[in-house]
Amino acid sequence: MAQFCVNIEDSDVDRVIVAMCANYGYEVMINNPNFDPSLPADPLTNPEKMVNPENSLQFANRKVRGFLTENTVAYEIKQAKAALSIPSGPDISDPQ
Repeated sequence: MAQFCVNIEDSDVDRVIVAMCANYGYEVMINNPNFDPSLPADPLTNPEKMVNPENSLQFANRKVRGFLTENTVAYEIKQAKAALSIPSGPDISDPQ
């Protein structure tokens, strides 16, 4: 499998990751899918929130991959539509 790589200056990596996370809505704390609202919230036994298992680097990487995928599919759909012939409308008239 081929790799598609970009180089980011070491001094800019944090800026890029922070911007990606801010622009795409990364949250350090997320809703706990195992939270039981029928029990009292407790930070140890029944927390409402939990630390996001996906760190900011993983999140930014996933968003970049998604961006590339979405753009590729959008382009290919546009190309496929452009290749279609436009049919003529049917001849429909009022019999009166």
